[in-house]
Amino acid sequence: MLKSFLVLSMVFSMSVSAGVYRWVDADGNTHFGDQPPAEVAPKKVKVAPPPVSNDASAQERQQRMQDFLSEQQKDREARQVDQAKAAEQAANKADLCAKMRAQLKNMARISTFYDLDENGDRVYVTEDENEQLRKDFRDKVKQACG
Repeated sequence: MLKSFLVLSMVFSMSVSAGVYRWVDADGNTHFGDQPPAEVAPKKVKVAPPPVSNDASAQERQQRMQDFLSEQQKDREARQVDQAKAAEQAANKADLCAKMRAQLKNMARISTFYDLDENGDRVYVTEDENEQLRKDFRDKVKQACG
């Protein structure tokens, strides 16, 4: 692996260092190339990169692309926030439903319910009221948790 890395790095360094040469052959013709012939004295030519086009339409396209990418990023972030909120709400609902179902099981074990009067004494409800309380809570659990 190391050998292949060294070989590749040498190849790339050679290609990067290659320049453009200009020479004139025996017939007086001017040639350009990246490898001059050995029998001629070449001159290295400095080649400038082409100028960057900054015309108005290119700038406008670039600005539209930046605006589009910014809008896409905002949309992505908004979706992530919405997904996080939905996941939190789902977790809260699952927790609430687990508590409500546990309470429903507890209500099934209790034989009768009571209220406290103004003196703090227990006032037991009738069997019909017991059944109505259980039914109401079962309906509440079904509505909240499905």
